[in-house]
Amino acid sequence: MNRLIKNALLSGVLLLLAACGFHLRGLSTPLTPLPFSSIAINQAGSLNEQLKMALQREGSVQLMQRSSEADLVLTIVNTNTAKDILTINRGGKVNEYLLTYRVEATAQRKGDEEPLPLLVVVRRELSYSDNAVLGKAREEELLQDDMRRDAAEQLVKRLAYLPPIKNKPVDAVTKP
Repeated sequence: MNRLIKNALLSGVLLLLAACGFHLRGLSTPLTPLPFSSIAINQAGSLNEQLKMALQREGSVQLMQRSSEADLVLTIVNTNTAKDILTINRGGKVNEYLLTYRVEATAQRKGDEEPLPLLVVVRRELSYSDNAVLGKAREEELLQDDMRRDAAEQLVKRLAYLPPIKNKPVDAVTKP
């Protein structure tokens, strides 16, 4: 009898989770499809691999080698990492650091007069202890990699929401 009740409760919980729209967090494509079919990436540096992986998940976008062949050119203008002290204990020693990764980029589509600026800032907190210096160095490397991956995914998601291209006004016909 207990087994029957447990199975019924488990089935009920699973049905409730399925009915509410719950799904596991994973790597998925943006909700809005990208409004271009090809892209070229310039000066990506350490962000290059993460950007390529984020664009491959989209599936419908082709990565071009030449900027002249692409519908959109994404140029990474600047990337900057910072490590700031977040909290200090009573003894004056660091308890936590704030890691910041900042990416400044521009996106220029065919037909745009000037590129559109994009800015992504990703922050992570890193607890610190003098007792585990080697472990914290590895944790910081992993957080930096995660921040680069997150910044690349945010850039791709923002490309889906670029404003429409402003058409040049038609010159008025002048009378002779």
